Amino acid sequence: MTNRGVRWLAESEWYYSVTFARGLSPEELAVRLGALPGGTRPYATAQEAVGLLTDADIGVVRVGESQGWAFAAEYGEAPGTRHDVLEGISRKGVEAVNLDPQAFHPPSIFSYAADGELLCSFGLGEERRRWGTRPDLLQEDLKTAGIILPTGEYLRVSSARHSLRVAMSLGVIEEHFGISLPRELLEDGRLPLVAVSGNPSLDSLSHDG
Repeated sequence: MTNRGVRWLAESEWYYSVTFARGLSPEELAVRLGALPGGTRPYATAQEAVGLLTDADIGVVRVGESQGWAFAAEYGEAPGTRHDVLEGISRKGVEAVNLDPQAFHPPSIFSYAADGELLCSFGLGEERRRWGTRPDLLQEDLKTAGIILPTGEYLRVSSARHSLRVAMSLGVIEEHFGISLPRELLEDGRLPLVAVSGNPSLDSLSHDG
């Protein structure tokens, strides 16, 4: 697996939702997720973002841009996982993708909305069950990747190979939409951070990237 794309999430300690938007700046994406517009944004590492989650209602996002998509890594309350919020993000010609690890209630979930409508959503590794107005959007991609077999059955693997199976699904999404996350930056770097719910204290964070 590479350090870009998104399939590397399957081999990492993936515990945060990621929302992508094409047609918005990172600032605009943060606002559609619930942040207040304007103002200077502090920078934070993933560890610092998690340290802000002192109450159950707190949600913060670290934002950036990669390959033409704005992205928001969501910690704590994650609005982008809600289909109504994702539809709102995608209004007025925007495309939006959410990857939700569902750490405590697998499977991880993929969702895609465009122009205010949820088009396709399914569990990674459980692609047989799909939602949205175009549930078969990735059907041919899933066949090409070997996830849907020539018999029409879906690829099943042992629990020991589960992360590889999830990586296959992430690879389909990565290639179809052209989305990417810089792994080093997400895991070890500093990104602009904003609050989208609750009242976390941001005073301890630096304003230098």
